[in-house]
Amino acid sequence: MTEKAEAGRPKDPRVDEALITAAIEVLNESGWASFTTTAVAKRAGASTASLYRRWPSKQALAGAVARHITHAELRGISTGSLEGDVRELLTRKRRILEAATGPALLSLMGQAAHDPALRQILRDDVYLAVREELGSLVAQAVVRGELARRTDSAQLDVLALVLIGTALARSVFVETDGGHGAEAELRMLLAVIASA
Repeated sequence: MTEKAEAGRPKDPRVDEALITAAIEVLNESGWASFTTTAVAKRAGASTASLYRRWPSKQALAGAVARHITHAELRGISTGSLEGDVRELLTRKRRILEAATGPALLSLMGQAAHDPALRQILRDDVYLAVREELGSLVAQAVVRGELARRTDSAQLDVLALVLIGTALARSVFVETDGGHGAEAELRMLLAVIASA
């Protein structure tokens, strides 16, 4: 059955955007504990029925938020060099965390340890997106002749975890480092990729 037949009319992308924006705002203000589909629908000026036509649970809505944040920022990096690409990836990661979306994403990640459904969603929509982008950057470097071979799958797994983990740790333990941490992270990632 098509969505049009189920819902009676096609979904309005403006409502999707309003619901995602509202979800980010509710997460930023109240965290996961107060993150309800009712609160999000009310903030967006939409009905809960319209929200549930798009996402059947608050975990699914959280996945849409994570997907929106990571895919909007991480896709399509191509500066012409591996160093430039990795630097741009780190810049975009920092931009995610410093923007209004940062606290929302961190809130979801913090809750994922206690919610298996949310953990799976974030694995698919954050971890795998970061891993895929890293793999793409390495593949581009191989094509350009900067690297002799691609980084293997296990190393990409660890590099993606390092990228995400440093973001989480920095948000908790480091107030500001004047950008020195980002430069050190860049050098470390480049060294690992080059030695793989």
